[in-house]
Amino acid sequence: MGPESNSPRSAAQGQPAYNQPEQGRQANYQQPPGYPMPGQPPPQQKKGLAIVALVVSIVALVLCLIPVINNVAIVLGLVGLGLAIAALVIASKRKQKKGMPIAALIMSVLAIIGAIVSQLIYVSVLNSVSDAIEEGSDGVVPLTEEQQSEAAEIPALGLGESAPVGDEYTVTVNAVNLDATEDILAVSEVNEAPQGQYVLVDLSVEYTGAEEGDPWIDLGVNLVGSDARQYDPSTCSAILEKPALEVPTLENGGQGDYQVCMDVPAEAVQDAQLFVEPTLSFNDSDRVYWSVN
Repeated sequence: MGPESNSPRSAAQGQPAYNQPEQGRQANYQQPPGYPMPGQPPPQQKKGLAIVALVVSIVALVLCLIPVINNVAIVLGLVGLGLAIAALVIASKRKQKKGMPIAALIMSVLAIIGAIVSQLIYVSVLNSVSDAIEEGSDGVVPLTEEQQSEAAEIPALGLGESAPVGDEYTVTVNAVNLDATEDILAVSEVNEAPQGQYVLVDLSVEYTGAEEGDPWIDLGVNLVGSDARQYDPSTCSAILEKPALEVPTLENGGQGDYQVCMDVPAEAVQDAQLFVEPTLSFNDSDRVYWSVN
């Protein structure tokens, strides 16, 4: 029995017991936190903050050009900018992709700039409109040098000639009385004396549109004086023999005759011109000029 205990077989039987502590150390080994176990897919990166920043910046960019609402776009742009910066910092620390935070950052900046620029444009337009309304509230509008030169270059029709004005009317200026003060004062006792002198214009119109029209609403008549100012019928509140308000609503082919008057300084009627244009036209090329002499 003694020799058998020293045999290689006995040594082999004892080998597992010798290696048990090493196996225990391997069994107790744990993966450091933050790293996937061997054979497992890496954990998904969290992009919630970047997504929120991107959504907010997109909304701000869409709203930045809408009047009034673009005030909200500025606030949303600032919020999106803060979220994008935070998401970019987190992505840098975690070594994540930075495409989404960078996109949110760029769009937020563009939204803020777009909202501010659009606000400046809207304020400028509103100021221009306000100034134009204020200047024209008395029926007199000053002309720029460019407008004067353009008016001088446009060929004027003679009295009694007809021309289409806009897409819905054919207009004929039959007569222009540059000193109609006595005639207008004789029409009614309530007519007051002008500050300058009354100019009386006789017109004939034909409606050529597809629906219906009121020429006293649809057409504007203006006198361009030699003093580089435009005078419209709102300068004259006198009662006329053929007031425009008495022209009925016209159908296609309907015709009407009426008069308009302006209160114009005596020195401004020399070399004056008359033009008719659609009321809602903002294009000077729609004007048709007539010579008043």
